Parts: sequence; C-alpha cells; structure tokens
Amino acid sequence: MTIKIPTSLTAEDVESVALAALQNPALRVIVALSGIHALPARHIRSMLVEHVDLPGRRLDPEGLNRPLDDYTAEAISEYIAYRQRRWPNSTNPHLLITRNTATTTTSVGTFWMDRLVKELPVSVDQLRQDRILEEALANGADPLHLAHVFSLGAKTSLRYTSAVTESEAEQAPSPR
Repeated sequence: MTIKIPTSLTAEDVESVALAALQNPALRVIVALSGIHALPARHIRSMLVEHVDLPGRRLDPEGLNRPLDDYTAEAISEYIAYRQRRWPNSTNPHLLITRNTATTTTSVGTFWMDRLVKELPVSVDQLRQDRILEEALANGADPLHLAHVFSLGAKTSLRYTSAVTESEAEQAPSPR
C-alpha cells in the first residue's frame, strides 16, 4: 500500500475556488470549513447550526471549539440568511440543507456535496490537505501542533510534516 503525500494547491486553483465560492452561499461555507478549518466533508455535512456561535466568534464542530475567522463567519452568516429566505419554516438542525432535507432532520448527502463541488478544480479533501500543509509550513512542521489543531492521528500528522520536510529539502539549494 502506497501512502499518498499531500501536495499544496496552485495559486490558480485557489483563485478559481475563491471565485466559484462567491457564486453560491453553500459552496462558500464548504470552502471556508474545508479550506480554513480543514474539516473533512463528513464533518461539514453533519455540522449543526448550534455548532456555530457567530456573536461569540466560535465554531464547535465535533467538540473542537475553534475561533471563527472573518471569512468563515461572513460565509456562514450569509448562508444562514439565504437558508432562512429559501426555507423559512425548516426545523432541520444541520447547518447545510437542501430542498430534500429542509423538511427532515437528516444531513445533506455525499451526492449533493459532490455535485456542488464538481466544477471546482480541486476536491474538498484537497482543500483540507492544503490548509493542513499551510499550517505545517507556518509552524515548523510540528506534528504535535497539527494533531492538536486539526484533531489528527499521529500517522496523519507525520504524513503532513514529512510532506513539508521533503518539499523544503527539494527546494533547498544543493551543496556543491
């Protein structure tokens, strides 16, 4: 079994994702939660409205209790306003809903999310990986830091720090 080494996104990919996110409030939330908070797709789909504390600027998916940045707060706030206009009587506790889930208590499905992101040049998982790599680069490839910030296991944290270390080694000038 080969272990896939995570790679960073290109500037073109990031720009393309950012532009697409401006066109759809649900996509913007997904991009923020995966690309900034490095949440896996399953956590994004299952996130409840109560996991978001806009006034307190906190995000608490899966008990992680994270500070809420401006971009994500704005994306969620705009989505909640959109959701309220589109499905004013919905009692679905999940943050993201569709016309099919608005009258239920179920989360959105994998198919819905896959269809929403299919036009992007990268997947939700690639957005997540890019964010974790960015954090690894910014904090000296510390696997304990990554494990703590993103609730990663030891092997996963080491995979990201190895990717950063290998990337830095490839970019370093070779001694002559």
